[in-house]
Formats: sequence, C-alpha cells, structure tokens
Amino acid sequence: MILTDRSIVALAASSIFALAVLGCSSSDAPAQPAPDAEAPPSTPVEAGAAIPQVDASVPDVRDAGSPFGEPIVIPPADLEKWVWVPIEGSRCADNTIAGVGVNFTSQSRELLVYFQGNGVCYDGLTCNLFKNLLVGMGDDPLDHMWWGVKNAGETGIFDRKAEANPFRKSNYVVFPHCTIDGHTADKESEYSGVGVVHQHGYRNVTEALKRIVPTFADASRIVLTGYSAGGIGVTVNYHQMATAFAAVGQPPPFLVNDAGPIMRKPYLEDGAQKKLLEGWGLDKTVGTFCPKCISEGMHNIYEANATLHPGVRSSQLCAYEDSTVTMLYRLLNGDANIFDNDRLKKGLLDHAEWLAGGQVALAPSVHRSFFYKGDDHGTLFGTFYAKPDLLSFLNDQLSGSPTWPSYTP
Repeated sequence: MILTDRSIVALAASSIFALAVLGCSSSDAPAQPAPDAEAPPSTPVEAGAAIPQVDASVPDVRDAGSPFGEPIVIPPADLEKWVWVPIEGSRCADNTIAGVGVNFTSQSRELLVYFQGNGVCYDGLTCNLFKNLLVGMGDDPLDHMWWGVKNAGETGIFDRKAEANPFRKSNYVVFPHCTIDGHTADKESEYSGVGVVHQHGYRNVTEALKRIVPTFADASRIVLTGYSAGGIGVTVNYHQMATAFAAVGQPPPFLVNDAGPIMRKPYLEDGAQKKLLEGWGLDKTVGTFCPKCISEGMHNIYEANATLHPGVRSSQLCAYEDSTVTMLYRLLNGDANIFDNDRLKKGLLDHAEWLAGGQVALAPSVHRSFFYKGDDHGTLFGTFYAKPDLLSFLNDQLSGSPTWPSYTP
C-alpha cells in the first residue's frame, strides 16, 4: 500500500506512530528516572562571561587570524552541574537564540560532544506533524534540551557514578535539537499551516565550535556521538568538527552514531533522498565536502568522513527491530507495509557489509558496527555499561585495539 499524505497523517495519529519519529517517547525515551528525581540545575552563562577559566593550562588559540572566539568558562562551583550556554549566531526553529548544554569536570580533559534527537521536519507534511517541536529553548533550556525527561543528563553515558562507564570522567557538551533538521540544514522554509521554519542546525554547530574548540584545544580525548536524529547529525557534522579540532593539532575524534543509521538504496529510496535534499538543502551543507552524498546517496557520508580524516575510528549502533528507525524509513519511503522490521535488519547488515568491503581502501580509518536484537531505540542511555558486549565494543573502539570486531549477531 502506497501511503498518501492523508493516510500518513492517520498513521502518525495511531498508537504505533505516536512513538514519534526519531524522538523520545515513553517507550524509547532515554532512561526514565525515579518519580521524585529533581531536574539538573539550569545555570546560564553568557557568551564571554568574565569568569576565570578552571584550567589555566588550556592554550589560547585566539591569535590574530584565528576564527575562534571566547572559550566557555564555568565557575568552580558549577563543575559537574548542567549549565546552559547561549551561542551567539545560533538559532532555533522559531528564530530565537540556541546554544549548548555543558557539564564540565576537573577529573580530566576528555571531551564528549553529544547531539540530541527527536522529530524531523523536512516538508509540509512532517513539519505539520511535528509542529509542536518547532519552538525555541523556552524558559528552562536544559529541560527542553532533554525533552522534559528528568535526570536524562545523569544516566547512561552521563552517569559519573558508574565505574564501568568509559565517559564518566569526561567534560560534556550537548547540542539540543531545536531545529528539527537532524542538525544538517542551513536554510529557512515556509510551509502552509506552520509558517517560516528556521533550520540552521548545521550552522549552529559552526558557531558553537568557535567556543568549544578554544575551550578544549588541549583535550586528551574527543568523542563525538549522537542519538536518533542526533546520530544523523553527528555523522553529517563530523567533518566540520574534526576539521576545527585539527586546526589546533587534535587527531580525528572518535565517532559513535547511536540509532541514526543512514542506509543505502533500496532501503533509503531515491525519492526519500530527494525529500531530505530539498527540505534541508543538503547540497549547501554536506554536499560541499561530500558530492557523492548528493549524487549517489547520503550513505556515502561514512566513506567521506573516513577519507577526509584518516585514522578516524567510527561506529554505528542500532537494534535490528528499532521501532522508531523503522517508522522513519517508512515515512521517508512512503510505504507503511514494505519496510517491516526484518527489512531494517537487512538494511543494517547491507550497510555493515558495504562498509566492511571498503575497509582496506579506507585504512587507517576504521568503522565497525554494533547491532543487537530487540526494538529499543538507542542504547547509550540507561545502564548501557552493564551490557558486556557493548561495553567491550566501545572500549575496543576507544583504546585503539587493532582487533576491534563488529558485533552483528
């Protein structure tokens, strides 16, 4: 059955589609907290605030010809707390200022950058479906950044109390998904019933890098990751982020895409690719460094990252029956029946086989896949560090193990 716009809207209203495409629903939200848990404090820091830097050893990279600006500085009293940092020049879908959430520590100079997910808006249909998400950060930006899920910033990869968590001593920077464009666009569009939508997710990263890079020019390890739509975002933005850090002498950051796979044809059809290309103006963002992404398919972004940044160690995490990813591909391809859960598994394995076939040519860059049974959407929240196979996989990625294997049961 080929879906019409009306039937897709009806499907979206059903209890299945109510999970929300690339979103954080009650069934696939990051780690639900205890009912009495309190939300992290929302302490704003203005751009260029005159607060002494915590680590005075961070090199100043703001020379006369540098594109970098003021580092992000946090008072010692706010270490290991979530703080909202507005970023000048960044915008949300409603044209209000965007920014990043940060949680810094004195435990290390490791950096973990995370891209949030939830929703997609690339044409009149999807932008009306997710109209409620096309807003700014509101009175409590941190609450909005976590989509109202209390203590999300203290679970999974952000859990500093879990000894097994390989990211527990990292400094955290989070990009909210207030542009609902998978962090990939830099354009404005007008849709009936919605009005003008400002989608500058890609440019928001560009603006934020001006402050993130000088803050962590001396980082001992950099990991870039994202969940759901953020998995797409971190993969598309990897090139500009790795390039910015390379300017201060950093090696290629690690890349972890959690539940945002960009698959090949026939799993992502030409028509679906066209929707995203036109809706998000991808020729003006990813197309500037990955022309094959525009002419031959967005899956080529993995090859582009590996080629442009030799030595990158990247990974794709996803469940074989991920219910939200399945619904996204159904929506994109316009057919509710043909893209069943088994087809997602086939698409993921096709993706892994294609990448594995190019590993020799792409060396020293390495890409591995971690797929698992079930319909969970995302795996880096909750107690992911209690999953021996996943923990072993990530530790092999981060340690540079030459025997790092894919996991595709």
